[in-house]
Amino acid sequence: MMNKNILMIGILFGLVSLLIFWWLKSPLGTKAENMHISATYNEQQGYEQFVKQLPQQKWDKMNWNSPFYMNNGGLPRYIRDCEAYITVNEILVKQEEPKEEPKEEPQKEPIEKPQQEIQRKRIALTFDDGPNDKNTVQILSILQKYDVKATFFVIGLNVVKHPEIVKLAAQQGHEIASHTWSHKNLTKLTPAQMHDEIDRASNAIFEATGQYPTTYRPPYGAINANVRDEIKMKSILWNIDTMDWQHKTPAKTIENVKLHAKDGGVILMHDIHKETAEALEGVIQYLIQENYEFVTVEELYK
Repeated sequence: MMNKNILMIGILFGLVSLLIFWWLKSPLGTKAENMHISATYNEQQGYEQFVKQLPQQKWDKMNWNSPFYMNNGGLPRYIRDCEAYITVNEILVKQEEPKEEPKEEPQKEPIEKPQQEIQRKRIALTFDDGPNDKNTVQILSILQKYDVKATFFVIGLNVVKHPEIVKLAAQQGHEIASHTWSHKNLTKLTPAQMHDEIDRASNAIFEATGQYPTTYRPPYGAINANVRDEIKMKSILWNIDTMDWQHKTPAKTIENVKLHAKDGGVILMHDIHKETAEALEGVIQYLIQENYEFVTVEELYK
């Protein structure tokens, strides 16, 4: 009998030792903070290994992540009737946050590079032999309508007759230049006569506008070394001749401009002819369409 008791005690001791060994080696014997929780971790283990071991003060401080309902299944008998929702931190393996699909960057609209500013061509309208009390006034009106500035090479004798027209042209921003006093061919004059033609015209212009001219156009375009030596004022000729004085036809004046207009052009017309005044609007409209900028002779040769 005693041997049986000793045998039973040995068996019980062995079973207890096995249970203790199993307890230490199993997940149930792992401290909560060291647990590696799997997706199959059950409620019983969660409660026994984690929830039950949390100090009370930590419950108030923990930032719980997800609600976990401790239902009747698998819980110890003494809390088997618990129906409360208990918030448990990290009982289950933290689910991986769903990876965001790479967002397609919205296609950037191509940045429109500012177009380079179009280089405008420059051209100068010039009128000889005025002023004329009818045609010059009409020409000034058309120029003002299109906000175009021009250069008037006036004859001194005509300036004295119509100083108010010359003054009006200057007030509107046009350049007033000299075409000599009486339109004589300077290459056939003596030095004294040359100076007389230039000086008298300059004085007449000053009387009408309050300014002396800085440029002149020799009549007929006639100029040589002698004239250049005597007259120090800048001489201005032309490189586009409308031939308005010859054909006296508005359509031909416009056509000549269309054929010969160019950047840096100096257009020759005469404001003493009514056909020139009639052609002027068509000339301006064409040059605007062709992107020309209107300038005075002084501006062109700065």
